[in-house]
Amino acid sequence: MTDNQVTARSTAKRWTMRGVAVSALTVPMLAIVGGQASAAELTPIAEYLDETIAATSASLVEALAILLGV
Repeated sequence: MTDNQVTARSTAKRWTMRGVAVSALTVPMLAIVGGQASAAELTPIAEYLDETIAATSASLVEALAILLGV
């Protein structure tokens, strides 16, 4: 695979994950606004977002450490 193919694949994967995240947030938010969401419905979404944010934060810290030479 060429570098362009790898980059295109990475970009496509990133956009797919963003689409999934937006979908995962949109449905519960509509339910909350409508007053129909229960805690049991929102807990898995909150856990997923927590894991995703933690992983992203760890990746950013690692990248910054590499860039700063720490």
